[in-house]
Amino acid sequence: MKPVLCVGDACVDLIVPYAAALKAKGGAAIERAETEAYACHGGSVANTACAIARLGVPVLFAGACGNDSHGRFLKTGLESEDVDCSLLRMDDALPSQTVLLVLDERGERIAFAYPAHGGVQHAIFKDQFPGDITDRIGWLHVNGMMLREDPAASTQLALMRRCFEAHIPVSLDINARIESKNDPVFLQNLLEAGRFCTVIFGSAIDEIPLLTEQRDAETAALQLSAGGTVVIARSGAQGAVYYCGGERIHSPAFSVEVVDTVGAGDTFDGAYIAAVMRGCTTVDALREANAAAAICVGSRSGRSCPVLTELQAFLQRHPA
Repeated sequence: MKPVLCVGDACVDLIVPYAAALKAKGGAAIERAETEAYACHGGSVANTACAIARLGVPVLFAGACGNDSHGRFLKTGLESEDVDCSLLRMDDALPSQTVLLVLDERGERIAFAYPAHGGVQHAIFKDQFPGDITDRIGWLHVNGMMLREDPAASTQLALMRRCFEAHIPVSLDINARIESKNDPVFLQNLLEAGRFCTVIFGSAIDEIPLLTEQRDAETAALQLSAGGTVVIARSGAQGAVYYCGGERIHSPAFSVEVVDTVGAGDTFDGAYIAAVMRGCTTVDALREANAAAAICVGSRSGRSCPVLTELQAFLQRHPA
């Protein structure tokens, strides 16, 4: 099996349980660990790469980190998950990215990236990829966050085009952060990226419509998928809906206690890609993706994707 190439961000997540801290300050009986901030490996595409690797599919990660203690921490974390980091560039001039994730009372997060602009995650260059890259991989996965700034945006668009024209599946997680949604450069690049996608992942409510002139997510998804592109609209506790060429499949979410939602979408993406790479049907791939996301939200950090045996055990405990 050829590896999945994941191109995008790796960062240190600093998670702040703000809502729990407020409850404790008000006198609620809360365990100390629930109110303590903590740092962990992060980055949307890096999380997806680890999810794919844990589920038994080989992965290459390409991106950029600072050649500093945080960057070495991130590289070691990826390698410990059996992710091939031979295409990861360690930058001597720019520091590694840090993302502050503030959790509300539902475990939902608000993200603040530092630095907000000009960070090392956007310093991905075309010469990082060998000329025979399309011969070496079986899937390309990318992320909308890299479409905000060059050189990463131009590099990603060129690689997407190369893979699409070589008939390699290309998946895009829209992942439009708050600061991106009114950015004309991002929106223009996102529309361009949509031309080279085999699979599009995104939030049903606020991301899928960005690729069309439609406001309604269902209408937007049907329009995007009419020509055969797979569109998967994630809706948290409502599960996910798959659209492709007029076909519509709703895959319900699993009911679990939510600790935090960091990395849930990344894990969903990784589990879906891994399932398809292993030859699963669409229905089974969606079910595995929802199950992996459910396991993720039941634990702390965005690297809570299960290994394949854990995923299978969960599915046996939750029959369809």
